[in-house]
Amino acid sequence: MSNHADPNKAVVYLDCDFYRAPAGTLLPANPFAENPVTGSSPGVAWDAFGGLQMGFDMTPSQDIKKHRVMNFRKSAYGMTSSPRDDTMKFRATDRSKATFLTMLEGGEVIELSPGNYEYKKGNGEEFAVLAVCRDITANAWFYCERNRLGTPPPRSFKGEDLDGWEFELIALNEVREGGDANPLEP
Repeated sequence: MSNHADPNKAVVYLDCDFYRAPAGTLLPANPFAENPVTGSSPGVAWDAFGGLQMGFDMTPSQDIKKHRVMNFRKSAYGMTSSPRDDTMKFRATDRSKATFLTMLEGGEVIELSPGNYEYKKGNGEEFAVLAVCRDITANAWFYCERNRLGTPPPRSFKGEDLDGWEFELIALNEVREGGDANPLEP
């Protein structure tokens, strides 16, 4: 029987928060703070999306091309790869500032009459994203300084689920990942 498996090193993230800030906002010094802020005087406060239904998915993709030559048949002769594409998908259910800013795609909220507002969508915008995941034993973060909403967010009105927006964010810069421990330390 193997002696290498260690359930103490396994993590199930049961809590996750997504935040957004203006494009180019740097990673907060403490991304695990309840209300992350980048910088000081006055600093940039990150806006929380609020409720997330069913966590989130991080989907990387990259095209790989194997190069072959006719006089070497043991394996590929070389390999090149395209730039990496990262996509983050999640369903935001709270009508928070972060959710509406993302849903509006750079648009605006227009008051048509007292108590009657139109949510006018724009042509797209870039923004920074911070996702923070927490477990009893470990914390992790994912950060990208430039993202854009991919497809317009689908919604469903069937009286069976929370209203919400299924966001697909396309990373326009590297998605950085970190945590509260160094797993390479003995």
